[in-house]
Amino acid sequence: MKNKKQLMFGTLALVLLSGIAASSTTLAWFTTTRTASLNFTSATIENKSSNLVVNYVESLNNFDTVDDTQNAIALTGGNKVTDISGDGLSFYKPVWADNDATVASVINDVTGTADGHYIDFLLHITRENINATTPVGFKVYLGAGTAISPLDSGNQKDVDAVKASRMAVISYDDAARSNPAVVHLHAPEAEPAATHLAVNASETAYGIAGYELKDVSTTLNSAAFNTATKQADATYEIADLTSDSEAYVGFRFWIEGTDAETTNAKALGGMFKVALDIYALEA
Repeated sequence: MKNKKQLMFGTLALVLLSGIAASSTTLAWFTTTRTASLNFTSATIENKSSNLVVNYVESLNNFDTVDDTQNAIALTGGNKVTDISGDGLSFYKPVWADNDATVASVINDVTGTADGHYIDFLLHITRENINATTPVGFKVYLGAGTAISPLDSGNQKDVDAVKASRMAVISYDDAARSNPAVVHLHAPEAEPAATHLAVNASETAYGIAGYELKDVSTTLNSAAFNTATKQADATYEIADLTSDSEAYVGFRFWIEGTDAETTNAKALGGMFKVALDIYALEA
């Protein structure tokens, strides 16, 4: 009964089928005019808990179809992405001045719509039947079913696309996306020399002053996702509903241009799928 109580809020399974594809050759990143397509085929949520509710809020992408039915969300489309670089909140895209993508003529901020750059969506997670007088430590996590995996494990480009992908989990104060903060920065494969582009007035990256290739090898998490029966053993916490009744959590997926698998276009044309397994535990 104890374990059942600790895991009584059940699980949510969010499955996102997606991919990347493009045509180009280059010695680093993908190409100076990157056009990679990501097929965001479907997303579904299954909720077996009467105390945990997940709703779709919005996306910065323009999907073909959005079914925002509570606990039965479905997103479909053929959205395009490309190799960019960033921490999940800020993204950058060099415009190359040479043929082997080592010197840039400019580094552009990636702003506006996510289409053509990355996949983004925002979820509203609520807890019902809160005891306001004596709240318990109720937290929400990504479980063992969470994975970024190749659409076809026998296709090396699909495998390399997974290795080049990154995921950011972002917390917001409200539906207007106020005060964003990256909760997790995840890569499917451990990268001891992992970097991403960032603003730094005293540094230079790709020949452009004011940017750096920031070392994120200690903050980029590649640890395995797990489903625990108690909070002490759980990882990848995405929301704390101990005293709050709601949380706004965003997810972003992109192809990291500084990753080795984008060098020589190894991942170019690959396709990957994403599964998010969301569950809750009581202290």
